[in-house]
Amino acid sequence: MKRIANQSVYKLLGYLLLGIGAYAFLNANNTNLQATSPVTQEQTTYQRNRHTITLVLSQLTDLKVTEGQRINVGDIISDRTAERTKLQAKKQRLESSLARVRLPLKELKPVPIPKFQTELASLKQAQFNLDAIARQINNFDQKFYHKDPWHVQVFESEKVQQLADLKRQELAASINVEKAIAALDEAKLNYQKQQYEHSLKVSDYQTSLQKQQEQINSLQTQLDKVDEELEQLTSVYSPYRGKVRRVKILGQNERSITAEVTLDIRGGS
Repeated sequence: MKRIANQSVYKLLGYLLLGIGAYAFLNANNTNLQATSPVTQEQTTYQRNRHTITLVLSQLTDLKVTEGQRINVGDIISDRTAERTKLQAKKQRLESSLARVRLPLKELKPVPIPKFQTELASLKQAQFNLDAIARQINNFDQKFYHKDPWHVQVFESEKVQQLADLKRQELAASINVEKAIAALDEAKLNYQKQQYEHSLKVSDYQTSLQKQQEQINSLQTQLDKVDEELEQLTSVYSPYRGKVRRVKILGQNERSITAEVTLDIRGGS
């Protein structure tokens, strides 16, 4: 009986130890779970990216932003104001010059064709007078009674004097005819001279027209070039909202400066 009682005590102690061990094991597992479980915290995550803009400047003052500056969408990053003002002034000068050059040249009038009415009328009248005197002289022989020249000189001296007067008038009339012919020839020669001078003026006029067209073409070419340069001088606006992280000069020559502007863009900002 005593031996049976001892075995019961041992069993009871075994169960008790087994229960204590199981409790300790479960307690240790719970502690491990609490230590490794994540702690939930509310955080705001920002995504940063960068945008680089390459600029061509006439001078450093064309750059309108500095490092560290915050900018919004549409803010001016660069504007080549000085060069635009210079080109606009040049355009105005070219337009004024072009307007003056395009003025029509003085009209060149043709040489009027002369009819020589005055000269022909004078010649006709002089020839008529000469012919009239010549007829009088040709018919004067019928007025002489004597046929012998000596008797004519002695007995018809008055008629002889009249004939001499007619011959002097014939000479004067002949001279007038020669003068009228000379006047007509001079008028014709003067017309030929005017035609020659007019041909020189026509040549000069054509040369002037050609030079005018060359000037118009040259000025128009320069004006087109200025318009093209003005179109290229567009202002650069920021496409994003952010902060200017860096301004870097990439290179420079006699006409321009190349710069690079890097923007820090914050997503959700």
